[in-house]
Amino acid sequence: MGVTAKLLKLYLVDQKLNGLKSRLRAAERYLAQQDAELEQLTTKHASLDGQLRQIQASMHNDETEIKTLDDRIATNRERMNNAATSKEHAALLTEINTLKADRAIIEERVLEMVNKSDSLTDEVKRVDDELEERKKVRKIAKSDRDAREKEIGEKVSELEDERNEALKDVPGPALAQYNGLSETAMEDDEVMAPVNEEDRRNKEYTCGSCYTLLPVEQVNVLLNRGVIQVCPSCSVILYIEQDLRESIETAMEKKKAKAAKA
Repeated sequence: MGVTAKLLKLYLVDQKLNGLKSRLRAAERYLAQQDAELEQLTTKHASLDGQLRQIQASMHNDETEIKTLDDRIATNRERMNNAATSKEHAALLTEINTLKADRAIIEERVLEMVNKSDSLTDEVKRVDDELEERKKVRKIAKSDRDAREKEIGEKVSELEDERNEALKDVPGPALAQYNGLSETAMEDDEVMAPVNEEDRRNKEYTCGSCYTLLPVEQVNVLLNRGVIQVCPSCSVILYIEQDLRESIETAMEKKKAKAAKA
């Protein structure tokens, strides 16, 4: 078995492993997304709740101040009714009017805070409801993640054993090359790709990953020696599928037989 065939055996196992793990990764990403959204909602809820508490505390202070002003106004009215002189009566009346003006300002402020408090209360209730819904979604996401993890666990273990066996046959330099490509590849990128036959008569073959036209010498090397060949364009490791190999070899044998008869 040539080096390319040994790498292909490893690659096919890795594809199965990645296929299984990709489903788990998708479930983990979805769970992480729910966790992030849940954290954002929790932070928003805490902020709104803090604002509401602050407004309620301010309202309480203003209501206490209004009560104090009312007490002072009542006291001044009693004093005004018992005033000995018109000057004292006028001074108390002026103070009462001033207290009433201050009270009106505070009342207006309290009314604004009541409206804001009602709005914040509604918003807190909305976020509460959203939090409850998000917790339900997160629970389902976690259940799905756990189910997928359990589902693939035994199969992944079997494939990892199979991968370890395949690794034993791969020479160090070839494995290093393969690992280098694997480490730099994106999630959906290919590390190995088949050679596609476009036109046998004109010896046109392309890379199965990027469809670049390949030098026929590379195809011949793969056919005859199985030495590692990479696509000159996308750098994936090339291989020839067994059906195509048998078809080419059969055609070559027929050609040789025909030439021998001639």
